[in-house]
Amino acid sequence: MSDNPTDITHERILNCSIVLFARSGFHGVSMRQVAEAVGVTVAALYYHFKDKEELYLTAVKHIFNNRLPISAADLREDIDPWQSLDQFIHHFIQTLVADADFQRLLQWVLLDTDTARSQTLTDKVFAPFFAEVTWMINRIAPVQDAHLQAVSMIGLMVFPFESSHVRRFLPGYQLPQQTPDVLTQHIINLLRGGLLGVANESKS
Repeated sequence: MSDNPTDITHERILNCSIVLFARSGFHGVSMRQVAEAVGVTVAALYYHFKDKEELYLTAVKHIFNNRLPISAADLREDIDPWQSLDQFIHHFIQTLVADADFQRLLQWVLLDTDTARSQTLTDKVFAPFFAEVTWMINRIAPVQDAHLQAVSMIGLMVFPFESSHVRRFLPGYQLPQQTPDVLTQHIINLLRGGLLGVANESKS
């Protein structure tokens, strides 16, 4: 972190707003609440961010890029594609397990129906991440509809956490099913059956 007071304040604003947005979503947080949490005046808050929309978009980008630094450059082509996919999935799930604010904020983002805001977040935050997922899938099964495969894979990673408050009451639920190792292995097994199965069909 920079020693510049302006940079430090900017960082504090983002960190505090992430907690608030994760708890209450975009519509449940006011700029006054953020200012009070940070310990600055509302005027000072507007010095850093022109409005709540800019603060929200910056906060989501900040936590997403800091919690999920994996890129296609890290998952090199000389590594076995299944190993790359395994590492990617495990890191994503581990982040969801370890960081409740990231998990909750992601849920709010996915539920947001504002078209303009969703478009901006997609362009600035999610498109690069999605491109990495499709890149890994194409290495395994390049003949597939990588878009749908990537959406399905992300769903497999995210839904166990989105549904955990209900799923824990369903028959067969066990706490270890929420661990990164168990979930990663389960998803990889499903993908091996799905991706390889369809890939083999296309060759026949």
